[in-house]
Amino acid sequence: MKEYIVPIDGKEIPIENNHISIETLKLDQNNPRISFFKDNQLSDFLKDDEIIFALTQKKPDAFRKLKDSIHNNRGIIYPIWVQPLGDKYLVIEGNTRAIIYFQLSKEEPYEKAWKSILANILPKSISEEDKNFIRLLAHLRGTNEWDAYEKAKYLYKLWKDEGWSKPRLEKQTKLSIKQIEENIKAYELMEEQYLTKFGDDPNEINKFSYFVEYVKDSKLQNHIERAGLDVNDFCSWVNDKAKIPTGQDVRQLRDIFESEDTRNAFLNKGFEAAMQILEFKKPHLVSPFYKRMDEVIDGLKNLSAFEIDEIINEENSEKAVKIKELLSWSNKVVNQLSKLSSIGKQST
Repeated sequence: MKEYIVPIDGKEIPIENNHISIETLKLDQNNPRISFFKDNQLSDFLKDDEIIFALTQKKPDAFRKLKDSIHNNRGIIYPIWVQPLGDKYLVIEGNTRAIIYFQLSKEEPYEKAWKSILANILPKSISEEDKNFIRLLAHLRGTNEWDAYEKAKYLYKLWKDEGWSKPRLEKQTKLSIKQIEENIKAYELMEEQYLTKFGDDPNEINKFSYFVEYVKDSKLQNHIERAGLDVNDFCSWVNDKAKIPTGQDVRQLRDIFESEDTRNAFLNKGFEAAMQILEFKKPHLVSPFYKRMDEVIDGLKNLSAFEIDEIINEENSEKAVKIKELLSWSNKVVNQLSKLSSIGKQST
């Protein structure tokens, strides 16, 4: 057993690092990844098999890949985090990995590797606020894929219910204050305006990106308002694939609503009819090349200070190489455009 002092939310907390029996593990009811599933159950208490179902079926392909990786490595690389509860340990972070150990121990009952799991053992008296901090770092700054809606919901919970300030959230995540505000606003819109009407299907939360795009685009909101429409109309379009086929297509609505003919085509016939008209008026909007360019520009705009610091401090950063290569080629094209523009002006 190894003992460490680790900083958790500005406090020095003693922890133990040791292998513990998987039979002593208790899965976490408050795992942020299953909050939507939990909120839609008849009981406030989830049984272990319900938690296992929620975590394994949410993204089955991602779960299978993680399980294959752990099996091939004969164990986990990063310890899970647990809190002692009598003769059990509550899994604060690492519930999915714990479930994988449960499954592998049944599939390979004589394999010692699956009998115990490496864990960081917190003090019994660890506060709920400190546990939230650990969950935040593990999920929002972790490498494992996490559902965008659940992530925004957890940000909202920490801000609204736990009293975390937005600067504090910015400091502890890879997100800027602007991104945090967009996620919180998008969550509020989806929760209060959309899911109350169209939330019978649990898969509807996968449309969270529609609301992020809507919140980010103030011009689109202004166009919709000037047309005598509002967010309730937007919600009905989100629910109708003929109106908005994908989340990325929300970006096209600003251009569709700029002119009366494309707006009327959209409202009366749907997205594809409007885009057919728009293709003749603004062909660059439907070009795959320029659409990818928009995505790159958005990505650069949304780079947080934390991510930039990571790139700066990363030795031989491939990310920095890519960004510099983008700058080099952009400058070459801009210079060519400037030269051709000058020649054109001289010829006239």
